[in-house]
Amino acid sequence: MPQRVPAVDAGSGPRVESAAMTKPAPQARHVDIAGARAGVQDVFETVRAHRLVSVIRAADPAAALEAARAVIRGGIALVEVTYSVPDAPSVMRQLVEEKPPGVLIGAGTVLTEREARAAIDAGAVFLIAPNVSGAVAGVAREAGLFYCPGAYTTNEILHAVEMGAHLVKVYPVGVAGGPDYIKVIRDPLPRVPLLAAGGTNLDNVVPFLAAGCVACGLGGALADPALAAAGRFAEIEARARAFVARAASFAAPPPMRA
Repeated sequence: MPQRVPAVDAGSGPRVESAAMTKPAPQARHVDIAGARAGVQDVFETVRAHRLVSVIRAADPAAALEAARAVIRGGIALVEVTYSVPDAPSVMRQLVEEKPPGVLIGAGTVLTEREARAAIDAGAVFLIAPNVSGAVAGVAREAGLFYCPGAYTTNEILHAVEMGAHLVKVYPVGVAGGPDYIKVIRDPLPRVPLLAAGGTNLDNVVPFLAAGCVACGLGGALADPALAAAGRFAEIEARARAFVARAASFAAPPPMRA
């Protein structure tokens, strides 16, 4: 049976689904130390349930690792270790080995095929990027991995879907357009799952969710690299708890339709 991620039912209009949403799942199962690696549907449902993706950036691997641990302690279930972190795959690998049940570790700022393959080797279960790359999309399809590329205009978003996106990162909508922009593009694209990113914060998370985003990516407003560099991980944890509480205050998302 084909592996299908339901499109978001946000109203009437033409149905838009990516090739990756209907591509048969690879016969071989990826396995990590905790058992079977989370598949596309597992990641998608975790994104929908938790609505927050933490973005980890830091000047060194040790700071990145501690920042990731802090957001996990604060209740964030999706951790994106970006390739702006030196030796990012080593951080991903360590987090995969020690993460508690229910937490998913992925890679961010994945710009090349080489980076995508290294992230998969490290145990990442999703790939996020600020752009659409045919090479990265190809690796994600080949591995049966959840893929979330970046786009902004409706044309770019539809191109991302055509390239196999399971979720499209609308970037940097937090500083360019805001929730009102999401509301506008939801009209012609009611069933494309969107992630708000780039300038998201504690004040606009709920407005983005209300506008139709499946989830929000959280960068400097959560795991600020300056806080990590200063060793202020307790503050990062406290921020995580605040974001989790704020997201939980939003009403349950509408039901999905296969």
